Amino acid sequence: MSLHAKEFFDSLELPFPFGTVVGDVYYATPTDSPIRLRIEFARTIMDRQYDGLRLTLVHTERGNLDTVHLRFSEHGTFVRRDAERGPGAGQGVIRDWHKDGPPPWAGAELAGLRSVIVNFVQSTWPALITPAGFAEREPWAERWHEGLWATDTAMLTRLHEATDTVLALVDGGTYDDIPITDSLCNARYYVRDMLGLRLDQGMLAEAEAVVQLTGRPLGPETAAALTRIAGLPMDQQHRIAMAALRRHAATPTAPTTSTPPARFVPGPAQTPVRSR
Repeated sequence: MSLHAKEFFDSLELPFPFGTVVGDVYYATPTDSPIRLRIEFARTIMDRQYDGLRLTLVHTERGNLDTVHLRFSEHGTFVRRDAERGPGAGQGVIRDWHKDGPPPWAGAELAGLRSVIVNFVQSTWPALITPAGFAEREPWAERWHEGLWATDTAMLTRLHEATDTVLALVDGGTYDDIPITDSLCNARYYVRDMLGLRLDQGMLAEAEAVVQLTGRPLGPETAAALTRIAGLPMDQQHRIAMAALRRHAATPTAPTTSTPPARFVPGPAQTPVRSR
C-alpha cells in the first residue's frame, strides 16, 4: 500500500519554496545550493511499520551532513487517534499493511512535526526557510493592492531595499562561480526569506535588478541580454554585478513627489443677456 506521501506532505504544509515529493520521499532542492533536505518515513524493526520522520541534510559532494529522527510519539502526532483506540499495539506508529482504506496516517495532528522541522531548518540551514507564512505582515504590505502603490513612498523605499538585496545576492553568487541568471532564478524567494516580501513584490525587485544589470528597460530583448551576460567569464559577471549594485545604491530610495500645479479650467461661456 502507498503511504500517500504526497498528500501527507501537502497536509504538513512545510514553508519551503523548493519542495517536491518523489515516491514516498520529500525533497527540498534549491537550484543554487549543494545542500538538499530529505524527509522520509522512519522505519521500525518491524516490516512496513513507521514511527516517525527522518530528516537528512545531504551535500551533493560530501554526503550526509546531519540526520534527525522525529518520532510521532514525541510530537503529539497521534495522541487523539491512539486515545480513541485505547491501549495496545500500534501506539505512535503507522503501518501500510492494507491495500484499501484511508491513508495509514489518517487522523494525524501535524502542528508539532511542522514546528520542529521548521526549527531544525532555521538552526541548520536558514536560507531555505520561508518566513512569509509565520512572520507578521508589515503595515506597508497591507496596502499593496489597496491603492496606487507606485506613488506610495514607503512601498517604493521597501522595493528599493529589496532590489539592493537581489543585487547583493547576484554579486555574492559570482564569488562562488554562480552565473548571474542562476541567482536571479531564486531572487524572489530570497527577498521573501530576507525581508518577508510576497512573491509578487519580490518579482518587482527582481525586475528592477535586471534593468540595472542589463542597462536597458525590460522588453523582448531582455532574455537575450541576460544570456549574453551569463556567457561572459565569471570575473566580468562579477564586475557587472558590482557596478549594478553601486549604481542602484546611488539612486534615491523613492522619488520625491509634489502636488501638480493647479490647472485652470474655464467655465462654460455665458450667454449675454439682452436688455429689453
